[in-house]
Amino acid sequence: MATLGAPVLPPITFAGAAGFDDLGDAEKVKFSQTETAATLAHLDELLRELDGLRARVDDPDGLISLTLGFDGRLLELRIADAIGHVMTNLELEKRLNGLFASWTKGVDAMREDLL
Repeated sequence: MATLGAPVLPPITFAGAAGFDDLGDAEKVKFSQTETAATLAHLDELLRELDGLRARVDDPDGLISLTLGFDGRLLELRIADAIGHVMTNLELEKRLNGLFASWTKGVDAMREDLL
């Protein structure tokens, strides 16, 4: 009389969720862990790419520059030392507001490209 050993299963190839219901419990767990790890790795990569997006706006006179992140965070603000000799506080405010407005247009275009 022959004894039966563990059944020999054909190799499993995971091409999406096709055939998931046909898997045993251990294979379902392995499939789920693999899919979760791959999804999280992809999400991490997307977040790194998104965090790397920057928008820089320079003043036409080269006195001011702004660098902002994709989410509107001010990452860098550079103002020339000579700004106090070139313009008043109100002129500086007006120039900064103009740079922020042009930055907003750039970020909107960047977001449209992502979508």
